Amino acid sequence: MADKPPKKGKLLFKGEKKEKKKKRKHRDDEDRDQAQLSEDGWVRVDALDDFVGPIFITHPSDPTICLTVDENDRFLAYPLPDDVSPDEPMIVNQVFVGSRLLGSTTRFTFKSYRSKYLSSDKVGMTQCDREAISGLEEWEPVITEAGVAFQNTYGKFMMVDQVANGGFKIRTDAEDIGFCETFRVFCQARFKNKRRKEKKAKFNADQAELDNVKKNQSWGGGKLHMTREDTKRLKKAKSDGRINEAMLDRRALMKADRYCK
Repeated sequence: MADKPPKKGKLLFKGEKKEKKKKRKHRDDEDRDQAQLSEDGWVRVDALDDFVGPIFITHPSDPTICLTVDENDRFLAYPLPDDVSPDEPMIVNQVFVGSRLLGSTTRFTFKSYRSKYLSSDKVGMTQCDREAISGLEEWEPVITEAGVAFQNTYGKFMMVDQVANGGFKIRTDAEDIGFCETFRVFCQARFKNKRRKEKKAKFNADQAELDNVKKNQSWGGGKLHMTREDTKRLKKAKSDGRINEAMLDRRALMKADRYCK
């Protein structure tokens, strides 16, 4: 049997050392680990969209406290131990789930791990034991340079109050935003990153309207009826969170209701 021809390689001169191949696998692993780290953990909220989903609410008092709910639905200001990170929750009792109110871009509800809603009445009593949503369960987060303030439906702000025995109590009757009314709020990094990626996706107003017309019109003879109105207003409606309402208005202008299925 004939000998196999030698494999071709880089030409080496006398005294020249052979270069070692770079192991790309290690770099890929490092990049993957770094991406995983960026998705894990909790980060500070800096936009209203960050209040949608799990959040962790603390206050930089001495000691640092976090808002929590016990097994009896008691709403508490829990002092965090010195050896515990104030940037992420220790137990599920300290996690609330925020949801934006339908038709609003600034008002939210916050639900505990026991599926009870955070509420505040007109005298400032703050609890987390409501099973349904009313005006008392509506909150408007106000983002400042120092942190976040929570305003209830009566225009009053949530605050931390130190009681006689050295403990803390939460009430919502402050008129202005100060240190006691400023909280630090954290959300999960993976949700924040996901929303950022979705926000970067460019909104195509022309295509969105075409898809909407195709969905709601009966195609008489394969012909679509489109409005001649400028689509620039749809982009503003998208940013204001009322795109569906704007689409309906445009269909009404071209009397598209008679084509609806």
